Amino acid sequence: MDMKCVRNAGWAGRACVALGLIPAVLNAACASTGAARFQAHVDYLASDELEGRGVGTPGIARAAEYIAAEFAKSGLEPAGDGDTWFQAFPFAVRREYTSEARLAFAGDKEGRTLAKDYIPFHFSSNDPFDGPVVFCGYGIINADKDHDDFGDLDLEGKVVLMLRGEPDSWSAEAGGPTHHASFRSKVYNAKDRGAAAVLIVNQAPVEGEEDRLAEFVEESSEAYGIPAFHVTRAFAASRLAAAQCPALEELETKLTTGAFVSQPLAHQTASGFAGLETIEAPVSNVVAILRGRGPQADECIVIGAHYDHLGVRKPRTRRFKAGKLVSEETPPQVHNGADDNASGVAGLIEIARMFSEGPPTNRSVVFAAFTAEESGLHGSKYFVEHPVCRLDHTAAMLNMDMIGRMKPGANRVLVFGAESGTGVEEVVMQAARQLGMTYEVTGDSGGRSDHAPFVQSSVPSMHFMTGLHRDYHQPSDDSEKINARGGAAVARLVHDVAVELADQSERPEFVALKRTRAPAGDSSGGTPSYRVVMGLAPGYADDGKPGMAVEYVTDEGPAFMAGMRGGDRIIRIDDRDVANIYDYMAATRGNNPGDTVTVVVLRDGEELTLQVTLAAAR
Repeated sequence: MDMKCVRNAGWAGRACVALGLIPAVLNAACASTGAARFQAHVDYLASDELEGRGVGTPGIARAAEYIAAEFAKSGLEPAGDGDTWFQAFPFAVRREYTSEARLAFAGDKEGRTLAKDYIPFHFSSNDPFDGPVVFCGYGIINADKDHDDFGDLDLEGKVVLMLRGEPDSWSAEAGGPTHHASFRSKVYNAKDRGAAAVLIVNQAPVEGEEDRLAEFVEESSEAYGIPAFHVTRAFAASRLAAAQCPALEELETKLTTGAFVSQPLAHQTASGFAGLETIEAPVSNVVAILRGRGPQADECIVIGAHYDHLGVRKPRTRRFKAGKLVSEETPPQVHNGADDNASGVAGLIEIARMFSEGPPTNRSVVFAAFTAEESGLHGSKYFVEHPVCRLDHTAAMLNMDMIGRMKPGANRVLVFGAESGTGVEEVVMQAARQLGMTYEVTGDSGGRSDHAPFVQSSVPSMHFMTGLHRDYHQPSDDSEKINARGGAAVARLVHDVAVELADQSERPEFVALKRTRAPAGDSSGGTPSYRVVMGLAPGYADDGKPGMAVEYVTDEGPAFMAGMRGGDRIIRIDDRDVANIYDYMAATRGNNPGDTVTVVVLRDGEELTLQVTLAAAR
């Protein structure tokens, strides 16, 4: 076996060759050894000892030390600050509201309670305020709809009360709210007009939904530069009544017809203070390098994976009973993040070992374990701003996020962004073929993980993933559910792709990829949110097969109750064809909770027609 084959066999393969094992035995023995090491890394990183690797916690610090020690074992050079393994940067790890938070209306004789009647938003500023109150509808300006909730109202120094969301008929093409519904858009509309503060109240709840205050998101530290509170409908309704204004329900009804209902609340003034405390801590990427020995040694390939997760928090999940969403209070729990993303880090560690025990490559290879991915890709963004090798000398970035749940027997991996560099998909194809793996490429380079900042900097970038599952961002994402053999196989694939890209004489040229359709941001300014749900996890890959794959269905959710199963492929909803996730989201954008839609699925080559009664999204 020549050195190229030995290198492609990975570190375990080289060990097997050294023992003189024949190729058939080599394959089995190496796969077993690689899987065992992969599982051992995950077992530690996803152990309760590390407390979910929350940013700024002792647990994530221990994870960083572990990764650095593994890099050192592989003989890599530290590439962090001052010849250390760590690339540190200051980070506001969370914001907390304190007992100093207050909101009061003059003349309101009710004893209003923090977290019961009102709560500051995590994006609120800490400026005290006091001013007259003005109701401003949804707080939206939408020229396409000839809608302006502000008109000629003078908002300078005023406290603006507005409704959450937007009229239901405004849904974006992808099925979710338009950008007008985002908290960010509303708050900045008021801020730009000189408002002193913003108070937001929920729309009328649909059946099965309660009027709930937003959960304070401690992990987010971004402030929009103006005080902002969420208030209950009962609180807001009492102030409208005191000002002899129409009831909230009546105002909402008029707004759906396009009427202008914004108005000052007579004799109503409000004062308050968010009372937020920002907790800052240094955080670190863990970075190493293996120097190239060829003519392009000053160029590099970056291989990365994020090592942070959600820490200890209340589970955020939709739970259903008989097809309807139910509320369920649960205590904080450790979110160990075995697949997300201890699996990717395990792959990173093993790839470092493979490279270090093989012959030198033409280009250098940088290994980066990123922090603060879950709170907004902060670690990878900082790395891109402070690169180990120049971005215009970076030939490609290969990212692993959730590679540990390959379906047994499938040998299948999703590859986002393989078309972002000239010739890159051919490299992936060849490597996968040699390993007997099935890969599914999506033309969407995506923005959900740490490859995104590299894409935005015009670096060909890929994201390797084995798919979503019901344990995603749940306390149940534990190490015993990891398919270590599959994870090790993905790591081997990434290694082989990286070797080829590192040894090529010419760098791939960046190719900008654009989504043809994309989900809109939700009313929280973050992940997409929708009025109705089926209770399923959609497939994201464009695998060339008809319809959209259903990864799994949630127990007792609408899809489950209708007889849908994981593995089905949705090809039609009512009279709309479905070819991908965007078609799926768009198909129900005009529906309300309780509506029944006809869903046609493919199962084992047969078409089945199901009746799905949609549930409220929250």
